[in-house]
Amino acid sequence: MSTLESSALLWPLPPSAYAPARPEPSPWRGRRGLLASVALHAAAVAALVAWSSYVPKSAPSEKVVTLVLERPAPQPLKIVPPKVEPLKEVPRAQPEPVHRSVPRVVPQPLRSAPAPQPRMVAAPAETAQIAAAPPAQSATPAPVAAPSAPPASRVIGQEGIPSDYVNQVFQRINSSAAAHYPRIARFNHLEGRVGYRLTLAPDGSLLHCELHSSGDATLDAAANDAIRAAAPFPRLPDLGGSSYVLQGAIVYQAD
Repeated sequence: MSTLESSALLWPLPPSAYAPARPEPSPWRGRRGLLASVALHAAAVAALVAWSSYVPKSAPSEKVVTLVLERPAPQPLKIVPPKVEPLKEVPRAQPEPVHRSVPRVVPQPLRSAPAPQPRMVAAPAETAQIAAAPPAQSATPAPVAAPSAPPASRVIGQEGIPSDYVNQVFQRINSSAAAHYPRIARFNHLEGRVGYRLTLAPDGSLLHCELHSSGDATLDAAANDAIRAAAPFPRLPDLGGSSYVLQGAIVYQAD
């Protein structure tokens, strides 16, 4: 221990040295008091302003409520137009197909009569009459010869005509008969057979037409029109005939 320490311990201290030290006033504590004072003044001012602006509320007046019963307004009726269905197209009735009956021609070749043999007409023999010797100035005239007979016409029947040509004629007549089949006959289902006998020239033109009636005037007229419309026919081959005869028939049958 040093001398200083020993002297301090031995030196008596005053009584104030043993009193507790007073705390020094803090600067923050003074500020806090100032702020509290300002806050109190502001609260007082606000209370004064609020009291001056306070207006006592008057007692609420009684309200009279009048109840009026009103009928509800009628709701407008909604008119819904009926749905119009679109018209369905009615299928048109298809006309029943009219079966066009094609008359079938059944060729029935008939035996033609044999062609008449040309008759040879003998011319009278020339007779020379020799008279007696007349005088030199006169002479007996010679007799005039009789004119020769015209050549007889040669008719060739169907058996003498080539079958190809005969079938061609029948085919043309059948096609024409189908085109000239009368509508009234088809409607009434008329049936019948009309026979015919044709005489043709070498160039195929129709010289004569002979019909064998079917018993119905309508069918007979139709057959005649069909044959006339089919003529003239093709030219015949050179067979040396002046005319040619063909025979057949038009058969009308309703389907």
